[in-house]
Amino acid sequence: MFERIRSLLYRLPLVEHLGIQLLIGLLISLACLGVFAAIADEVREQELLVRIDTEVANELHAQATPSSIQFYRLVSWIGMEGLWITGGGLGLYFLLRRQWLHLAIWIAALIGGTLLNNVLKLIFARARPVFADPFVIERNFSFPSGHAMMSLIGFGLLTYFAWSLLRTSIGRIILVFAALMLILLVGISRMTLGVHYLSDVVAGFAAGGVWLAACLTALNTIQRRKRAGDPAAQEQTGLAEAP
Repeated sequence: MFERIRSLLYRLPLVEHLGIQLLIGLLISLACLGVFAAIADEVREQELLVRIDTEVANELHAQATPSSIQFYRLVSWIGMEGLWITGGGLGLYFLLRRQWLHLAIWIAALIGGTLLNNVLKLIFARARPVFADPFVIERNFSFPSGHAMMSLIGFGLLTYFAWSLLRTSIGRIILVFAALMLILLVGISRMTLGVHYLSDVVAGFAAGGVWLAACLTALNTIQRRKRAGDPAAQEQTGLAEAP
């Protein structure tokens, strides 16, 4: 049944011209962009979402315990510092194996995502939540959450790379579930620690989704051209990937 649906999709003119992976990437990017734009508009206009942000932030701050604060500090560290340590290790792995395309996409995802987040923070310049007894103090702007954005980009792309190494369905299900839980926990950690509002985190996920989809679309498009024997793509990616 699935193969039949897939074969029918490939016969559609738009899919045949762009490729199913490119089309899916574009659709995901547009959906995430729409979510981000809607949240950004609510934040700028100080509408209902901002009031919800304040209520959620106050409730999470009031319910936090010393144990939960320590746990979410660790999760928050994994979502940024831990991600960059993982990024350096994976980048070195691709470099040693001469997998230039994967290395380029990995670097573009992390560096590009960081730059995009910093630009968005400067554009919106939203102040962080303020508490009389803060758990964590951050000096830069709040919107969108860099931890949420980078965890989705980094761990999402890492999951994509690891997917092909797993041969069983149960292994892939566990991989995706673990990645989703980690990404969600990173977002929750930033709210519980009192350094981001709910809308900051959701917007961070949405902006991260746009950049992740763009990186995966670029990766799949170049690989598709290589499989088709396009000399330009072969030269662009350093000929063939190392086995």
